[in-house]
Amino acid sequence: MMPLPDADKKSPRVYTNLQNLDLDSLTFANIQATGNPIAVEEMNEDEMRRLVLVNLARLVTAGEWTGLLSAGGGGGVGAAAPTISGTTNTMYNVGQCIVWGANDDSHTVATASMDKPFAFPFIAPESGDVSELGIQVTTLSAGDSVYVAIYDSDEVTNQPDTRLGYALISINATGSIYQTSITGTITLEANKQYWYSISTDQAAAGYLMGIDQDFIPSMGLASNPQSNTSAVKDNATTSYAVPPASFTTSFGYSNFTRPLLTLKVA
Repeated sequence: MMPLPDADKKSPRVYTNLQNLDLDSLTFANIQATGNPIAVEEMNEDEMRRLVLVNLARLVTAGEWTGLLSAGGGGGVGAAAPTISGTTNTMYNVGQCIVWGANDDSHTVATASMDKPFAFPFIAPESGDVSELGIQVTTLSAGDSVYVAIYDSDEVTNQPDTRLGYALISINATGSIYQTSITGTITLEANKQYWYSISTDQAAAGYLMGIDQDFIPSMGLASNPQSNTSAVKDNATTSYAVPPASFTTSFGYSNFTRPLLTLKVA
């Protein structure tokens, strides 16, 4: 790399440490490890500028444009949820979290309509592994359960992509129902977008508490100016099956109540 204008041609740290890496294999961790000891003072100005240029080249090569706004890139959002550390709260209601949720819990959604997964976006409020998932059952369905799965977002389409984990939650009783037995490790990164899906394990006549579509932002997916897409559905998978490892968005679903979902982050 050519030296910076009016800078010492020798790079004692940045280019020396990173000279054996190409931009395809260079990671944010490499940048962070190289930059962490560099103090912001006049003698290090050239090295700081070199580090910024190398990271910019890495982001361009990897297509991580959101990395210009967040450490490491991928699905950042311009608003951050408050964390719960040090409060009396013990979980997050990602059904209501910014920017996709709303402060409403006065509506219900029929589980009979969810033989296949419906997915809803949310922004992770905190980094860590999910240790518990919870729903609110307003009308029970004896002997029945719902699958709740968490998916990451495709970096190109921002649609639900790879399943990170799922839980089977009984709707055999009303009230707040929690499940700590989770298949797979659901690791979240704060301020990144993820999706949760809900579907039933068999024909079920229960109801879950949710947010009416009139109170939540539309996803913007449209077939006409009156579209009001509040969920996406995987219609390609089998009814009543375990949520698929890869979510296939068959279509956007209009006027669908968003079920509430809580989670705990370890």
